[in-house]
Amino acid sequence: MKGLSTLERIILESIDTQELTHQQILSVSGLHPNVCTNLLQALVMRGFLRTNGLTYHINKAIPESLKDEVNCKESKHAESLEMIEATIDLEKERLFRLQKIALDEKDLKIFHAMLINLDSFLKEAHKKSQKDIPLKKRQVIFWGYSEVENLMNQLIMGGER
Repeated sequence: MKGLSTLERIILESIDTQELTHQQILSVSGLHPNVCTNLLQALVMRGFLRTNGLTYHINKAIPESLKDEVNCKESKHAESLEMIEATIDLEKERLFRLQKIALDEKDLKIFHAMLINLDSFLKEAHKKSQKDIPLKKRQVIFWGYSEVENLMNQLIMGGER
């Protein structure tokens, strides 16, 4: 498989710069024990993680080609789709809205400014709380906008544009 699955990236984000045991990774990630074990084994085999049998840490000598593979546009796109699909499929504890809204030029500028403010707020909130809130308790938030015409052309043309 090219890139990383969302669950694999959750493991890597859980470990971050630390050395963690299987139990600590379970606690931070919220993954089911069997899933966590399988993901850890796969990440060790693919060279993303190193282990001494008790703890896991991120391999600092990951080849640039592998880094490029997991951080390329296609990989990020696939991960984003996984997260959006999971959010849509989740039937509780979520707020999801997708609407076509008529905005005149003035309202669009106001909305754009609000998104810039939201982005700034979220960055500061994350910076302030990231050490205290385990990965499994963090919120997944996404936003954006585009004109319907642009989206329809993207659907028709795909990657050809």
